[in-house]
Amino acid sequence: MGNTPKTLKNFLVGTFTEEDQILAVTRAATDAGLPVHDTFTPYAVHGLDAAQKLPRSKLTFVCGGGALLGFCTALFLQTYTQSIETPLLSGWPIDVGGKPFLPLTAFVPVCFELTVLFGGLISAAGLLAFCRLYPGNKPKLHIAGVSNDRFAIAIDPQGPNYDESKVRSLLAQHGAVEVAFIGETP
Repeated sequence: MGNTPKTLKNFLVGTFTEEDQILAVTRAATDAGLPVHDTFTPYAVHGLDAAQKLPRSKLTFVCGGGALLGFCTALFLQTYTQSIETPLLSGWPIDVGGKPFLPLTAFVPVCFELTVLFGGLISAAGLLAFCRLYPGNKPKLHIAGVSNDRFAIAIDPQGPNYDESKVRSLLAQHGAVEVAFIGETP
């Protein structure tokens, strides 16, 4: 069994200079039922995910899970070293100055710090994984200027309701600087 080469798609890409233009054209394209593959911006544009009608991100659940893991880890490590007797570790059960044997209020700073640390690190790792921004991954579409000062929308010509003349007129109507077919890179 040999490896069959993956077929590469061509996308009709419209390039814009202003963020208002990319928001308007994305709303118009999704409202018209056009197959929007993706939008590309040099920075995060507020409202673009809603304009594309994307589902809510699962990253909030990843962050919450990481924060809960950090809190539980801090609480477990502190109670384990403070009070639990095991053959491996005998804890540190020393009563100093009449303090309680298991002072949970003293655990608050460490629990808070590990909650924030685990939540932040796991969120960053989750974001990189969701966006497929791991080492060695190459971009599928290379659109000149998008990482600097341009905004772009890619329309899939093989999707439903695609009409090239309708798409080109929509892009021109919203002020596209350039409209061209761009293919995926292998």
